[in-house]
Amino acid sequence: MHGDKACRVSGPSMATRCLMCTRVGSDGAAAIGHGLQNLELLQQISLDLQHTKVGNDGAVAIGNSLQNLKLLQKIFFDWQGTQIGDAGAVAIGHGLQNLKLLQQIELSFWSTRVGSDGAAAIGHGLQNLELLQQITLNFRNTQVGDTGAVAIGNNLQKLEQVQHIILRFEGTEVGDVGAVAIGHGLQTLAQLQKLRLDFTCTQVGNDGAVAIGNGLQNLELLQRISLQFTSSNVAEATRNSVRKQLTKPGVWQDITC
Repeated sequence: MHGDKACRVSGPSMATRCLMCTRVGSDGAAAIGHGLQNLELLQQISLDLQHTKVGNDGAVAIGNSLQNLKLLQKIFFDWQGTQIGDAGAVAIGHGLQNLKLLQQIELSFWSTRVGSDGAAAIGHGLQNLELLQQITLNFRNTQVGDTGAVAIGNNLQKLEQVQHIILRFEGTEVGDVGAVAIGHGLQTLAQLQKLRLDFTCTQVGNDGAVAIGNGLQNLELLQRISLQFTSSNVAEATRNSVRKQLTKPGVWQDITC
């Protein structure tokens, strides 16, 4: 069992809290949220709460605090293995909406109770973040389905400055509808250089894989592509077709099914 590491603050612009594998619950997380809300000069925040007892109340308090931190440029939240569900993710999504200076965001909900409502709120929270350059969203082993993936896909297309995207949906209920929306959302991201999409053990099939391939084929700055469809419904022939479609000089790719 790891101890509670002290909050490390480097000047007024960055706060880091690592509470991984402690007994911290929603009351503790809520206190952190309330403590953040007056730090209006904060530019970076990192909260590692994985495998704690934090639930929706704590996540809601942290999400609400984001609304006051309008100078934030980087966010890292790891909720892996916590009890957070849709209510907490919705609050975080709402908190993101006005962070117009945000350039980098990494959110992990791996093995939480988050479903499509929470993922959709995160997607909607991205829509005004026009300066975003890096996005990592991890919904592995959650209840997220097509509704959540569609919201994320629909709002990706508004992020014209994004260069690096990681979206992980392994072990979720996402199918072709969600994958098609993500494929469409990628089409206009002319600055995109690196992409990782993981649909391992999902319901995604040939239509979804083809849509993603079509969404990427005209993105001339792409350097690295990783598309994972293992134990999904994508046929090997479709995978080979997408791989051929995306084969270009200087582009590294890893496409599996």
